[in-house]
Amino acid sequence: MPPLSTLEKDILFAEDFQDLKSGAIGDYCTHALCLEGEARFKLAGKNFLIRKNDCIIFTHSELVSDISMDQDFRACVLYIANHFLMNNLPKNDYDVVGKLTLLRNPVMKLTGKECGTFLDDARHIRQRLADTEHHFHSELMGCLVETFVLDLYDFHVRLYDFSSISEQNAALMNRFIERLKAKEYERHREVSYYASKLCVSPKYLSEVCKKTSGFTANFWIDRFTITGITRMLSDKKMTIKEISDKMNFSSLSFFSRYVQRLLKVSPSAYRNQNALEPPGNQQEPAK
Repeated sequence: MPPLSTLEKDILFAEDFQDLKSGAIGDYCTHALCLEGEARFKLAGKNFLIRKNDCIIFTHSELVSDISMDQDFRACVLYIANHFLMNNLPKNDYDVVGKLTLLRNPVMKLTGKECGTFLDDARHIRQRLADTEHHFHSELMGCLVETFVLDLYDFHVRLYDFSSISEQNAALMNRFIERLKAKEYERHREVSYYASKLCVSPKYLSEVCKKTSGFTANFWIDRFTITGITRMLSDKKMTIKEISDKMNFSSLSFFSRYVQRLLKVSPSAYRNQNALEPPGNQQEPAK
């Protein structure tokens, strides 16, 4: 049986998004149900608002920025480590298409019954997390998390129609996103590179991205790249020249033009404006 400290790191609870906002939550999937108040955030440069009975799921927290919460905001938040979640997903293919839809819109408006189901699942997970005397504690928690995910799938099916997105296209899109999530954009920002790795043509990859997500392959490359850049600019741990080198730009001037194109401000201006704030994205990249 794994020690409690291991599972405590894999499943975390909160009542707001302060940990997510501060960057304290790393490789986790965020699940939350708004109980009171409102919160706002950006995902891939798009603005979202959540209110009471809204459920959100962030599968790619590195694309979430500009989080703000009203003073009366309160939520039931579960952070589940990605490795633990992947090991305990239901044995079906729904995660492939569902994750892609959440990348476009992570907000689900739940019914009263669904809110009760979410809270019941969360309560059971929290209660049994402390039950370290159970001889199969890790397996028990895995089963409870799988039940929670199946309920989230059920909410999702009611809200979305996937008839226009094939599993094959969704799987290709998700493999592309996973490569970006692994920070391959630090060295490679050409559609042809990713197409080659995914064994398709650049044209086909771009068509699939546009059809399944509404944005081109270049949009997603730019979105992950600029998110990484803004985080480095915001914390001042590296000089602008060091960031440019780390991101494999051929020159500082080229790096500056890239940032200017996407954020409409220079790297130094962005740093001065955002050094004390969570990294955010000011404009959407060109589609």
